[in-house]
Amino acid sequence: MRLSMKEFEELVEMALDGIPQQFLPYLENTVFIVEESSTEGLMGLYQGAGALHAGEGLPDRITLYKRSHERSSTNMKDLVEEIRRTILHEVGHHFGMDEDDLPY
Repeated sequence: MRLSMKEFEELVEMALDGIPQQFLPYLENTVFIVEESSTEGLMGLYQGAGALHAGEGLPDRITLYKRSHERSSTNMKDLVEEIRRTILHEVGHHFGMDEDDLPY
């Protein structure tokens, strides 16, 4: 499955709009970035100090990798769900959750 960068970014925006309102203040110093691909085959990557240190120094970054999502999906429904899961997974890291604690 292949989308233009603009189409993929629109799906990311839709997923971000689904983040519950009560969590948004903790994501104010977090930027969401879309990159074409990851050399490690990652779906997403969280980089930052975490929600407890929000606003201290550089913004935290959550990167989503377009090609990894496209390769993992055979239809639009699967792609939308995979984007949502990746965002929730990386936001979980922002809130201090370890891999074993994350739902996805």
